[in-house]
Amino acid sequence: MDFRFTDEQEDFRSGVKKFIETTLTEDFWKSQEASEGERSSPEFSRMAAEAGWLAVAWPEEYGGAGLSYTEQMIYMEEMAEVGAPQEHHRRAVQQVGPSIILFGNEEQKQKYLPQIAKGELSFAMGLSEPDAGSDLAAANTRAVKDGDFYTVNGQKKWTSGAHYSDLLWTVVRTDPNAPKHRGLSMLIIPLDAEGVVVEPILDMQGEHHFNKVHFEDVKVPTENIVGEENRGWYVNASTMDFERSGISRIASLRRALKLATTAHQLPQSGHTSESKRMRLADLSVSTKVVELLAYRVVSQQASGFIPNYEVSITKLLASEVDQAIHNLHVGIDGLFGNLSFSKWDRSSADAGLKRNLRTSANGYVSAIPGTIAQGSSEIQRNVIATRGLGLPRG
Repeated sequence: MDFRFTDEQEDFRSGVKKFIETTLTEDFWKSQEASEGERSSPEFSRMAAEAGWLAVAWPEEYGGAGLSYTEQMIYMEEMAEVGAPQEHHRRAVQQVGPSIILFGNEEQKQKYLPQIAKGELSFAMGLSEPDAGSDLAAANTRAVKDGDFYTVNGQKKWTSGAHYSDLLWTVVRTDPNAPKHRGLSMLIIPLDAEGVVVEPILDMQGEHHFNKVHFEDVKVPTENIVGEENRGWYVNASTMDFERSGISRIASLRRALKLATTAHQLPQSGHTSESKRMRLADLSVSTKVVELLAYRVVSQQASGFIPNYEVSITKLLASEVDQAIHNLHVGIDGLFGNLSFSKWDRSSADAGLKRNLRTSANGYVSAIPGTIAQGSSEIQRNVIATRGLGLPRG
């Protein structure tokens, strides 16, 4: 394997960096301070789309740039490195769009993909339910066909971004009598449809990122089903693989590791020690391993393969290393870590890092659900065991 990028790919990276430099200015960040906690910015989505960055690896006929997954990875990596506000378009670009390319019909591709590539459509993921979290096969939101429509009733929970998204990528049960994996379908539901109610959920930090989504006799055209009816489990499995293989978590690990290393070196922390230094070195190696595993997934995608258990390995290790880094940071910094980097000047040369140094306060809390979201660590180990190692199910 050649771990180097080509000259053309490095030129592409330089272009992304230049876009970031000219777009994510101090004035831009000030304008975003009153928005969605700096996570979601329709304005940034529009600017990235106009520059041709959103759908880097999509075919040109659907609004993409027609480049490879490697260029897409470079774009994602650079954006994540500076904490760019991508939540408005991230799920549409990284999960829904690739799934529609794989499973959607031509009409759906023409309808949704160009709009996503232009930053005009945002998606939330209607997956988990009050009684079906990681066990998605237990989803019980019903969709009953009635002529040219499905009537949808039920509830989704922990739905990120539903309060500002346009559409919901929704797992529904279309055959209640089938085995639970085989009676599911994937349905696109407009979040402004009559009968849809979005209820906010505040997380442990008091931020509004999650939601409950209620459906009461919601009418959805049958043309909104993606893939075959009752085969939604397989559509969603690929959607989750696209999510778990995201390179952005690698940049997050790097930032967290740099935070902990910086804290270890500050004299005011008073907690420097040889054992913590060695633990930092160990976590640095682990972060590099996660990076290489993520690059492996990208290499497979660029070669035309659809990774499966490989993304579970990456997600499992990344989420657990993330927790370990933040645990160590708290061990190094103590209460000082909750306050030390909360007031940095965005205009400085290290603005990207310093903006994210507030993770010294909330990163520790945010890392806790990291081994649950996108499929728990237990689910990932099952996938690795059965699909990767060929072990029998218990």
